[in-house]
Amino acid sequence: MARNKAKPKTKNETKAPVRRKHDPFFRYIYAIPENARTLLRLAQYRNPEIRRMLASVDMQTLEPIPGNYSNVKEWGEADLAFKASLKHGPEIFVGILLEHKSYRRKDVLSQIYRYVFEIMVNKGSSDFGWYPTKAIIIYNGQKDWDPMAEFRAKYRGEFNGHELPFECVLVNLADIPDSKCFAERNVEAAVGALVMKYAFDGEKLKGVVKQIVRMLSKMESDARATLVEKIELYLHEYIDEDVVEELRMRMSIGQALGIVTAGDRRRAAERNGRRAGLRRGKKIGMELGAQKEREKNAAREARIAEYLRSIGVPAEKVDAALAIK
Repeated sequence: MARNKAKPKTKNETKAPVRRKHDPFFRYIYAIPENARTLLRLAQYRNPEIRRMLASVDMQTLEPIPGNYSNVKEWGEADLAFKASLKHGPEIFVGILLEHKSYRRKDVLSQIYRYVFEIMVNKGSSDFGWYPTKAIIIYNGQKDWDPMAEFRAKYRGEFNGHELPFECVLVNLADIPDSKCFAERNVEAAVGALVMKYAFDGEKLKGVVKQIVRMLSKMESDARATLVEKIELYLHEYIDEDVVEELRMRMSIGQALGIVTAGDRRRAAERNGRRAGLRRGKKIGMELGAQKEREKNAAREARIAEYLRSIGVPAEKVDAALAIK
């Protein structure tokens, strides 16, 4: 399976993980049930574990669990929480928890355990006050990672061979085929997956930007403009400025679609500022050049006057000669 490769560290790099602002973009795209369904469907092409996990779930019944439905005081503790019914049998709901990670976190399973009992709350049931939960870690970090494998290798023996008290599967966005995203009818969900997939690889992102533009061109103008705005803001959070600028120069998403984004307005203001600065600089340069030319002429005239006086030319004739331009 394709994986995001770790880049070699430089001397100035520290060992601490780089924690970027991926979560707001992830939530913006995938809080919509249709987009969450699309993401999980794309993930199933190369991930048999997610296929097995969701085989019994009717994903068309997916709906968000609002913040005031859970026991936590503020929404946002977990990235996204949904509930859905099973395909067969009685009216039974299960919880679908999407927890996004852009870096490896050792306590992720403990974090999900807490979410399961604080967020996946079934207040409508007198028998079970919680939803049996299927937790899915959506990962787009730089290095390969499998927290479930780490758990089995290190801690399973401590639990007498038993698994976790919830189902958990990792979805690495690096494993989602680009071709499936390009062909996906749900453009917003597919573009979100592509942008996050190449979050730490500007060169590969530049390699798919034309396809992204083609996909965006299929959206309604208002939705397209909003998504373009989110993408541009997101890119500024994690890709080096020179890479963003190169992407912009090679193909500006907003300009290619005829959309004026906040980024376009900002860059226009920067260009206007540079042009005004160049005009001011040119004017100042011309004034300084003229001043230097006047000083040069004055020095030359002084030398001429001194010479004329040294050979006996009367002062009135020297003045008359210098007055000739």
